[in-house]
Amino acid sequence: MLIAFSGCDGAGKSTQVKAVRRILEARGLTVKVLDKWDIQDHQKFPECRMINVDLEDMKNAVGEMNGHSRAMFLFWAIGITMTRDDLDDPSVVYLLDGYWMKHAAVEIEYGCDPNWIELTAQQFRPADLTFYFDVAPEVALERKDDFNVYECGRDPECKPESFLTHQTKLRKRMIDWSDRFGWEVVSSMQDVEKITDAVMKKVDQLLEGSRV
Repeated sequence: MLIAFSGCDGAGKSTQVKAVRRILEARGLTVKVLDKWDIQDHQKFPECRMINVDLEDMKNAVGEMNGHSRAMFLFWAIGITMTRDDLDDPSVVYLLDGYWMKHAAVEIEYGCDPNWIELTAQQFRPADLTFYFDVAPEVALERKDDFNVYECGRDPECKPESFLTHQTKLRKRMIDWSDRFGWEVVSSMQDVEKITDAVMKKVDQLLEGSRV
């Protein structure tokens, strides 16, 4: 079972991944989190050992890439992290932290051909349930302690206004895709506990349906 957590930067995706994992594991379920940045785990992904830099350095370097090369790197990283586990194992719940959704939307905003991006994204395994955590850019800005180039419209100075402009464009596309692809929209502009409650209601429905 695959559950994807998507949203703009500062939407609280990773926070909800951790909360859902904690709840499900407390019930005795086996849960695994898949994150593209796990390519830095060279014991699990020895073929990625040529990438040996600090995570923040890598994120900024990605933001400095141009055109389709950046999109291909990100999609490659996502694809690699999907290769080590038996995703058909019904006894495991896989939580996808970010998955392809935000990056696909960002790369279109950065000028990649929309058709190419969407066709490439279609090669990824469909999630059984996808959440889109919606947050106003101004709220996300308040939550962020620092920024990287990729989050700020590739502004090398990472100015707050660049973050707001970029995230506003990204949010519009993500909301449109939520309607188009049937993602579960959850406002992340509320208490964390309420967000988790809303998420778990949908997760429980999915789990119950899988037992039928």
